[in-house]
This record gives sequence, C-alpha cells and structure tokens, in this order.
Amino acid sequence: MRSIKYIFTGIFFLLVCCSSAISQNQDDLPRELINAFKQGNSISLSNFFGDRVQLTIQDKEAIYSKSQAKQIMAKFFKEFPPTGFNKKHEGGKPEARYVIGSLTTSHGDFRVNFLLKNDTGKFVVHQLRIEKN
Repeated sequence: MRSIKYIFTGIFFLLVCCSSAISQNQDDLPRELINAFKQGNSISLSNFFGDRVQLTIQDKEAIYSKSQAKQIMAKFFKEFPPTGFNKKHEGGKPEARYVIGSLTTSHGDFRVNFLLKNDTGKFVVHQLRIEKN
C-alpha cells in the first residue's frame, strides 16, 4: 500500500514539473520576439520568420519570403523608430500561439498582432500585422 502512495506521489510530482516546464517554454517564446520589436531589430525579428510570412503593414498586405519580410521590417523600423513595445495579450494552443501588443514609435503608436505556428518543434511567425492606432 505504501509503495502505491509513493508511485502516485512520484507521478504527480513529474506531471507538475513537466507542466511547469512546458508553460515556461511557452511564456519564454515571445520574449526575444518582443525584444526585437522594442529595439527595432529586423535581423533578430527575422530569426522568428518562417519561409513565408503573411505581412500586413497598415493597408498593404502580402505574403513575402523570409528575406523580403526582413527588408520590409527594416524599412518600417527606419521610418518608425520604436521607443517601446507593450505586450497586451498572449494565448493560443500548443501548435499555434498569438501575441497582441502595442508598439510605440517616435512617429505614433501601432497595434501589433502576430501568429506563431509550430514548425517541427520551433515556433515561427506565420502572420504579422501592424496597424496604426
């Protein structure tokens, strides 16, 4: 009877540790991405891009390659140098996550939404939308 208690206690402990590690990984996921927005760093941001990215900046929307999206974001950050980024909301499922935030620039504020999808164990930006507030 005692051994059954120890087995259940061990299983419970493992489940708690595993769920904690999984939630930490999901919470850590956008941190570098958010830092890239705060710094206006298109190179760091592009590390999160998949092979194709649906990019919407204000009224212009298209699907771009990773290198094209990096250039477009570099141009955007040059035109609108960021002064801060505030994550408003984050959520999703294990296979897809999203983040909604507010990008403050020297020329106005923008609402930023991005959708990340799990691509063979790594989350990549599938869709990025930047709209003027």
